[in-house]
Amino acid sequence: MAEYNTLNVFKGPDAVVNYLHPDFSPPVPLVEIPAKLNPFRADNVRIFAKMLTALPAQNVKMLPALNMLLHQPDAAFKSIVEASSGSTALSLSIISRAMLGNEDVCAYVTNKKHPDSLRLLRFFGLKVALYGGLQQQDPDDPRGIMERLRKLVKKDDTLCYLGQYDNDFNWRSHCRWTGPQILQQLPEIDVLATTVGTGGCITGTGLYLKSQKGDVTVVGVFNEWGDPTPGPRHFPGFESSQFPWRETIDVFETVKSKDSYEMSMRLSREGIICGPSSGEALVGLLNFLQSKKNAGKLHELANKDTGEISCVFIACDNPVQYLDGYFSKLEESKFPPILNHILLQCDQDKYDERWELTPEGTLLAQKLGASDPLRVCRRRCGKNLACSAASQRSHSLVLDLRQVGDFRKEHIRFSISSPLKDLGPQTGDIYSDPEAVFLFWSALKSKIEAEKERLGSSRTILVLCYEGETSRLATSMLRGRGYEAFSVHGGFRALRVAMKRKKVKKCAGTF
Repeated sequence: MAEYNTLNVFKGPDAVVNYLHPDFSPPVPLVEIPAKLNPFRADNVRIFAKMLTALPAQNVKMLPALNMLLHQPDAAFKSIVEASSGSTALSLSIISRAMLGNEDVCAYVTNKKHPDSLRLLRFFGLKVALYGGLQQQDPDDPRGIMERLRKLVKKDDTLCYLGQYDNDFNWRSHCRWTGPQILQQLPEIDVLATTVGTGGCITGTGLYLKSQKGDVTVVGVFNEWGDPTPGPRHFPGFESSQFPWRETIDVFETVKSKDSYEMSMRLSREGIICGPSSGEALVGLLNFLQSKKNAGKLHELANKDTGEISCVFIACDNPVQYLDGYFSKLEESKFPPILNHILLQCDQDKYDERWELTPEGTLLAQKLGASDPLRVCRRRCGKNLACSAASQRSHSLVLDLRQVGDFRKEHIRFSISSPLKDLGPQTGDIYSDPEAVFLFWSALKSKIEAEKERLGSSRTILVLCYEGETSRLATSMLRGRGYEAFSVHGGFRALRVAMKRKKVKKCAGTF
């Protein structure tokens, strides 16, 4: 490894290029997990997470992506295609763009992929080509996507297919970086465990560690058949790999996807933020240690100098892109409850501070398109509970949600009375009570539907209530339905005070 800068600062025109290259950075962290996640701590077992999620691309695939690109000179000038569930393609896109100036990368992805994962790829500038059929395909399947890509690049020399499943620079990247880093950080390592996808990480890291410390035990962790965790494979789907894994893997473990997701969540909650493949690696390691303990052979793994068993598992992925899987795989009881859950059933329209006006009459008049200030009517304006001036005001109106008696005492010119059920002078801050929000949201939903004809389609609407909070909710709902609506901070009371302060004229009204 090249000498790296200990302060982790990158400057100059090649700053991002150097940032992406492990030779110019400190080793990624190796973190011992807390005792509550290590049931063998009393047996002198220490377990460390190698945080490859701390790489710039936040996943293990960054290293093989970088190494494959560094050894493929024509990649800078061709369209790069790769069959990838996400991490490899994402890493290829970032590195190709930043280091080679090539933005043309296309990921071939199963059409069963969650929409959020597809958005993530597109966010990072990747073109996405979907394929149907089996979700997790054997690299050597003559009917599979990887074989189709191999045939495609033979016909089209403008394409570059790196082929992560059979490219030796995949596993060699871990000989170059991951293995040396671990040995530098933990010379007394006794056990390495990692999940097996392409097989690059376990092959390269394992080969390097065994070449330097022959008694290291390497545990390969696989999916259970028919129960996939994203990233790793089941052993029959990996066995045909041409990587020299047979010289590396000593023990094979299989793990259920539910256990992988749960362990990942437990790790993440304790500060070791990692995804389901990382959780699977730790579960597989714990299963291996338990089997050795059950056989009375755990002590055989101990370091002769320290008397401890130092284990490393690879934290290789991030949980965020798999969140949907956690909630579909795990019981609801594994998650803290959502308080005030009723609010998910209501009040989902947008709010904007600009829609809540100050009570000053001039500003309101301008917002309503008036040439003169608002005025107060203190006499009844007819039997229909609509200010007679409102009918003359085709471009704007005031929707008054207060009760009829209060409207009749005084109201703003251009108002129509539309009393809202259960709203009163003492209603106050509805947002402090989730049940109240749901109650008034439900009432307003019916109210807006009922008032469609009087509201029209193009009017500017000022909504008034007593204290301003219910009208703020109404404004949001009206805006969500296409109306240009506003409310007043503090409601009718604040507006009335402001108008008195400005000595606004009173209007007698017309019968």
